[in-house]
Amino acid sequence: MVPTTRARAVLERLVELNRISGELASRSGVEVDDEADGDAGLALTPVRRRRLYEDVVQQLQGLIASGRLEPGDQLPTERALADQLAVSRASVREALRILEARGMLEARAGQGLFVRGRRTEEIVSILAAYLMRERESFLEVLDVREALERKAAERAAVLATNKDLEAIKAALVVMQEEVLEGRLPLESDTAFHRALGAASRNEVLSQTLDTVLGLMSQRRQEILNSDYGGILMLHQHVNIYRAVKNRDPAVASQLTSAHLRELAATHRPRSGYPRIS
Repeated sequence: MVPTTRARAVLERLVELNRISGELASRSGVEVDDEADGDAGLALTPVRRRRLYEDVVQQLQGLIASGRLEPGDQLPTERALADQLAVSRASVREALRILEARGMLEARAGQGLFVRGRRTEEIVSILAAYLMRERESFLEVLDVREALERKAAERAAVLATNKDLEAIKAALVVMQEEVLEGRLPLESDTAFHRALGAASRNEVLSQTLDTVLGLMSQRRQEILNSDYGGILMLHQHVNIYRAVKNRDPAVASQLTSAHLRELAATHRPRSGYPRIS
């Protein structure tokens, strides 16, 4: 039940800074600029808002976000935090509950609360859970995909390696063969967009895009199966590939946006969902 040495040292240092700042403020009658000390800007300070737990959340979250408290660090007990923050244990308990719900802390039976590391898979799963609830809203999901894939294409045009370009080109070769043979190029279409996402060199972006692609698979199949749908998609994919290969992020982004808006043009908005032309 004892916090890790690192966590205890950080918090004790911050409490000492608070005490010194408080003494200086009382002597001078003016506010002390925390930025004057390299560590003071992150100090825990006695909370005075009506909703005390919100300040507790803000201060602890700031320490975690800044890296002063790292994944695996154990927090002090509720009583110790309440004393350091000059608030009730109930306020501390509510703040810790919120941070645990946000995935920033985890409770370990018989040990206490620890700072939790947030993995890419967890970030993506949160978005995926939301999108699954909204999967009937095709245009809303398409808007998310357009924002993601525009950025992926833009980054790929700058960061793609020769291996990335070969992967994108390989998907196009397969897609061309399938279109010429009259087959549905759904898998090659997916491979193209996955390769584009991978070339962005952003794992969160790539995995989130992959999730969105899965949610739209049925609608994509309908479009590719329509008259000239596969030919049109192939033509647009080739143009995107050329822009990426030519290292032109602006054109790659614009062509990707135009490609995805082609999907939106074939769909009737539900409940008058507003589109930006």
